[in-house]
Amino acid sequence: MNGSRMSRAWETLQREGIRSFWFKLVDVLGYRRLFLLRRSLNEPLSRVDCRLPIRMEWLLPEGVGEYRTMRPATDPKELLSRLESRQRCLLGRWNGRLVGAMWVVGRSARIEYLEYELPLPSATVYLCEAYTDPQFRGQGIAPALSNELLRRCREEGTQMAIRATLPENHAALRAHAKNGFVVCSLMRRIKVGSWRRHWIKDVTSQSLA
Repeated sequence: MNGSRMSRAWETLQREGIRSFWFKLVDVLGYRRLFLLRRSLNEPLSRVDCRLPIRMEWLLPEGVGEYRTMRPATDPKELLSRLESRQRCLLGRWNGRLVGAMWVVGRSARIEYLEYELPLPSATVYLCEAYTDPQFRGQGIAPALSNELLRRCREEGTQMAIRATLPENHAALRAHAKNGFVVCSLMRRIKVGSWRRHWIKDVTSQSLA
């Protein structure tokens, strides 16, 4: 581990405590984990309030440039490729400006953090890459986008939605719970050089180590 990583680990220990320090350390050593959460769309959708009157719409190919204005690090060719492969992105707009986005995929979901391709059962979608413009965070935009995505997917016949979240991201877990998501599985990955192993364990608690 180089000096820069050691410095960041020490800062984490001082700022967040031994638990967060431990998981950031093992991440450097090749161990990663995520909670999988699920939400049946056969149940009523939760009421979610957004503090801004945002208008929601699907991302279209001609809107890729505007999307990159909100998220400059994205690759336009990759965005177009994702749209061509039938991945979809719901946008949130306020006063004509894009302020948030969230993607939804079917059939299989590529979870880059774990370097894993997660197969999806029929009538199941995977929600991912929720993003809110930093200037508009704290306004309830992401939960509103999630709720609208669930509504639209249900109208299309989808029966189950899943998503993944870091176990340490308690704010995200609380936000997902407002949309009816519950933790169902813990996904783990160990990687040493080119060797890696993945496994998924059914769980019922959000406080697993």
